[in-house]
Parts: sequence; structure tokens; C-alpha cells
Amino acid sequence: MASAAQVVANIENAAHSTGPRTEEGKARASQNAIKHGLTSNKCLLLPDEDEEEFREFSSQLKYTYAPENSVEAELVDDIISIQWRRKRAVALEARILSADDPDFKALNNISLIANRLKREFSATHKELMQLQVDREKLVARHLEEAAALRRADLILKRPTDLAANGFVFSIAEIDEYIRRTDALQQARNTVNMIRMPSMR
Repeated sequence: MASAAQVVANIENAAHSTGPRTEEGKARASQNAIKHGLTSNKCLLLPDEDEEEFREFSSQLKYTYAPENSVEAELVDDIISIQWRRKRAVALEARILSADDPDFKALNNISLIANRLKREFSATHKELMQLQVDREKLVARHLEEAAALRRADLILKRPTDLAANGFVFSIAEIDEYIRRTDALQQARNTVNMIRMPSMR
């Protein structure tokens, strides 16, 4: 694996390059980001990294964020990539600092990349959180609407057809939602009745 100084030199040289012109050169250049893996989204695991550690890391983040649709899943994949590369940057910084003659220019450049990754993480995390909040609000509203239809159907003794009204819930899910909602309301009423005499 390239040393930390070589990694940074590759980054700096790339900034002055006009790019490869031959097909062979283009094919070689397509692998450049993989050498240090800090700027490549395509290669998540470098040859010297532990595949089992990456799988565990990935699983933990997927469990934490619990994506429920393809858009959320893609954002979680982005977060996994960003956070794994941030860990890689920390390891590169440690390697530089542990050298007998630390390359502080290399350290500075890697720190710049690490800071950019931190900003990417913050933006992606914020976007995912907002999507999940919006989804949860929409589900809560649909539950309330479906429960209102179900309550009316029970009062009028008619069958409930949730799908005909655009809902994806089962009747069992709505009945359980109604049961929990009613139980919670009863509990609140009980607490309020007990509190009222002591407030006088």
C-alpha cells in the first residue's frame, strides 16, 4: 500500500494533470482514487482492509438508520461510504504522525479531505433525517384517517375496504392502532381525573 506521503503526492499531482489521452491511460487513471480510497465512492473496501469489519460496520449503520424505502436505503449507503472513508482518513493521519519524520503537508491535505467528508456526512444525515420525519408524519396521518373510516364502518355495521380508499394497512393493523389509541386516551383521562382534586 502507498505511504501517506505518496497518497498526498498523488492527490496534488492529479490537480495539475490535464488527464490521460489514450484508452490505456484512461483505464489506469480510473483506478487512481482507489489507491488511497478517500475520494472514491466506487471502491468501498481496499485490499488491506478487513471485509468482516466493513460488513459489521455497514450492518450497524443500516440497523441504526433503518431505511424503509429505496431512497432512504441509497442515502444510508452513502453514509456508510462516507463514514468508512472517514475512518480510513483517521488511520492515514495516525500513520503520518507515527513516522519518524512526519510529513505535515501530507497530514494537512488528508485533514482537508477528512473535513470535506465530515461536511458530506452532515448534509446526507440531515437529508435522511428529514425524509424519515416526513415519512413518519405521513404514515401517522394515514393511520388516523384509516382509523376514522374503520370506526365509522364499525358503528354502521358495514365492511371496511381500506384498499378502496387508498390505504395500504390491513384491518388488523388499524384495529390494533384504534385499540392502542383508545387505551392511551383512557389512561390520560384517568390521570387527569386524579390530578383535578389536588389542583383545587
